[in-house]
Amino acid sequence: MPLTAMVFHPLASISEERDATRNFIDVLEREQDALKQADVSLLLPLAKEKAHQAQQLARLADARNQWLAKLGYPRDRSGMERGLKDCDLPGAADAWQELLQLAETASQLNKVNGILIAQRLRYNHQALAVLQAATHSAGLYGADGQPQLFSGGRQLGEG
Repeated sequence: MPLTAMVFHPLASISEERDATRNFIDVLEREQDALKQADVSLLLPLAKEKAHQAQQLARLADARNQWLAKLGYPRDRSGMERGLKDCDLPGAADAWQELLQLAETASQLNKVNGILIAQRLRYNHQALAVLQAATHSAGLYGADGQPQLFSGGRQLGEG
């Protein structure tokens, strides 16, 4: 849905954003499980789902920010709280507080997942370095199938 087509209704829209944040948290938790289990086969589909969820959250936040701008409030937490206070809609402020808590949970999960990804990358780089070093020190196999270690002579590619 184009951004200009979204209409913001405080209680319904905040509830929708809250539910979308719950879905995003679910994706982050599944991503974390896959990272902990080193199951890379799940990571690509999860990355696509995560990107889709993030786009939906961005659209919902943009509709909220447009509503705040129309009311003349800043596009931040204090502006939202002022806007909800002025609208006096039962339940909207509670949904907003729940959304804020969920957003904090999502942020923490995303941060932990980033750490897990960085650890996995470090491990993979170290493993690759060990394999490359072993390849260079092992030499080549001769015509008889036996390893021939380099003894300081010319190596392939040297002229």
